[in-house]
Amino acid sequence: MSESPFQISVPDDQLDHLKNKLALTRLPDELDNVGWDYGAPLKDLKRLIARWQDGFNWRQVESSLNEELPMFTRDISVDGFGTLSIHYVHMKSEAD
Repeated sequence: MSESPFQISVPDDQLDHLKNKLALTRLPDELDNVGWDYGAPLKDLKRLIARWQDGFNWRQVESSLNEELPMFTRDISVDGFGTLSIHYVHMKSEAD
C-alpha cells in the first residue's frame, strides 16, 4: 500500500458541462422579507452563478493547487468497506 503522487486534472468537457448547466439554471421567485430563512437569497445565488460562469478561472486555480500542495493517493483497508482509495495532502504546518 504505497502512496502515489496526485495532481488535480479536470477534463475540459466537465468544465464545459458545468458552464452549460449553469447557463440552463432556472431560479424560482423569491419570497419577500425572508432573508436566509428558506435558503440562500436569490441575489446571492445569481452572484455565485455569474462568478462560476464568467469570473472563475478553474485552470488557474487547478495549477496553483497542484504547485502549492503535495497531494497523494493511497489505498487503505477499512473494516466493513474493503479497500478505499484516499486522496490527501501531505504537508507540514508552518505553525509551531
